Amino acid sequence: MTIIRFVNGSDAAVRLSVAETLAALQAKPGEAGFIELPGDDGPIHLRPSGVIALFSDARKGNAGFRMGVSAAAD
Repeated sequence: MTIIRFVNGSDAAVRLSVAETLAALQAKPGEAGFIELPGDDGPIHLRPSGVIALFSDARKGNAGFRMGVSAAAD
């Protein structure tokens, strides 16, 4: 399982390894510029140019890392 991070900050899980996902992203997209990857709820259509990171996900629901800002107590 691989988590894909998009430029808009959203994530999607695909049912491929990181190496398989990377190979699929490097393949030439179709006429519309989209590729299709297998997801848990059906196929995911994406543009390779919209992907900024790939994360290995051994457990469903684990999306790699998250960054946040914590408020300091006054």
